[in-house]
Amino acid sequence: MGAINREWHDAHRMPERATEAQRGAWHAAHQQACGCRRPSEKEQALIDRWRADHEA
Repeated sequence: MGAINREWHDAHRMPERATEAQRGAWHAAHQQACGCRRPSEKEQALIDRWRADHEA
């Protein structure tokens, strides 16, 4: 994978005790902004569910 986008990570912390919607939004934004790693299968499923609910 690519290098970590440290600036993005520092500015976008995952909320403590994040809800499923918050985790989905965070991972979706992370996937677009940072190439540090691929999401796990579980994270990708969460992203896909979040996008289905929030993108037209």
